Amino acid sequence: MSVKFTENGTKGKLLKVICQKCKIETNHLVLTSIEENGFEEPDDEYSFDWHSTHQIIKCMGCNNVSFRIESTNSEMNPDEKPEEIFYPEISKDTIFIKDFSDLPNDINRMYHETIDCYNNNILTLCGAGIRSLVEAICSEKKIISGNVEEKDSNGNTIRIKRKRNLEGKINGLFENGILTKENATILHEHRSLGNETLHEMSVPNKESLKIAINIIEGILEFIYEIPYKSERLKQSRNHRS
Repeated sequence: MSVKFTENGTKGKLLKVICQKCKIETNHLVLTSIEENGFEEPDDEYSFDWHSTHQIIKCMGCNNVSFRIESTNSEMNPDEKPEEIFYPEISKDTIFIKDFSDLPNDINRMYHETIDCYNNNILTLCGAGIRSLVEAICSEKKIISGNVEEKDSNGNTIRIKRKRNLEGKINGLFENGILTKENATILHEHRSLGNETLHEMSVPNKESLKIAINIIEGILEFIYEIPYKSERLKQSRNHRS
């Protein structure tokens, strides 16, 4: 086997890739690169060679720096595209982490971990993370229970009971004016998704998870960001008057 390394063979090259910060495909400049060329010939009838380029690239729009590897080998079809790997990993299916200004630290950490699970196709843990985020919101707001309607087989309410499970806590968020009725109903859907993931050991659909993440981001915005921004606006007006 023979391997040879060279430097900066693609330095200065412009690439079209998805930027993690711009969230769209932008021009990226190769700042530096290492090229690897390998050749292996174990016998007279078979040989294998490969080429990979390791690049530090910079977005020409926002200056975000990332790492890219492009690889090809002799086993690939002539019309086959080179394999690309990015660090941090990005694709057109990537969910980009939102920069919330006023999330409690524990909730912010859980939110980041849930997005990481989604982007790395760890879907069962992603579903569990969405449910855990709902639990964390209830805990942070010190909601321990809420009224739950118990219904018969025909869907008729037979009694209302105070419960300390997640269903009760979500209703408690509404009862305490933290959520609207509509938002509480949406969170019950998240609870159901989490229950299916954890209790039935089912792998959630990725599109369903993406929708659920978009919704939970809206809930976090409603509970934490809007009050924070409203207070900032109020302070700004008071300062000018």
